[in-house]
Amino acid sequence: MTIGRRVYGLAAIILGIPALVFGSFSMLGQPVPHAFPFYQPLLYAAAGLLVLAGLATCLKRTAAIGSLALAAFFALFLILLHLPKAAAQPLVWVSWENVAENIVKLLGGILAWTWAAPAGEARAAAIMRIARPLFGACLIVFGISEFVYAGFTAAMVPAWLPPAQLFWAYATGACQIAAGLAVVTGIRARLAAILLTAMYLVFGLIVHLPRVIADPSGAMAWAENGTNLVLAGAAWLLADSLARAGRPIPPSLMGIAERPELQEHNS
Repeated sequence: MTIGRRVYGLAAIILGIPALVFGSFSMLGQPVPHAFPFYQPLLYAAAGLLVLAGLATCLKRTAAIGSLALAAFFALFLILLHLPKAAAQPLVWVSWENVAENIVKLLGGILAWTWAAPAGEARAAAIMRIARPLFGACLIVFGISEFVYAGFTAAMVPAWLPPAQLFWAYATGACQIAAGLAVVTGIRARLAAILLTAMYLVFGLIVHLPRVIADPSGAMAWAENGTNLVLAGAAWLLADSLARAGRPIPPSLMGIAERPELQEHNS
């Protein structure tokens, strides 16, 4: 069992509950227009699914189905909302940031599933060969966003934090780019994932939680808080998965196709 799976599931619950309370897709960080047909029923269905799937992901017996449900949830918004918007506005950087954000959320569900389901070490390793560079590429997008929208990021940094708000906007951008490069290349990738997780958790404590407390009905504050926690859970899962990927696969878990001596024995 990985703690990252439970952090990811709990984060999904924290992201979904405000949407149920305040009745807005904005609480989920998803740009669904209010004029969309059946807006309220779809909202409650989506937020309810997010909460239930998050709870299922936290529980051992239902973790596999819960994590797959979360992966499907974020994949649906990625395909229906964010990819079309990015394709329509390819020069608007925030569109690609939203694509990357939902890909990381989706990858969190897939990585959680590899821990919860009897997928086997070999299958988990195959998934990681795709998930690791894709996750790293998204982190690079996040880092670039901190430079492109440095003023917006700086405004969220507590004014009491030295040396300056803009400094931390650039610093967090550089850290995410560095982490992305480490994850993509596989050089110190697990260390980068651990430090990234810690950074997101610190963000939650000193940036997002105080904003929620100061404005408990603010959609953006809740959305950013929940999203940050989901990203932290996904980064934690990445660190756990990289640790597992670094261990040799026991011969008893390898298929006959991967063991020539068994092929010869059975021929």
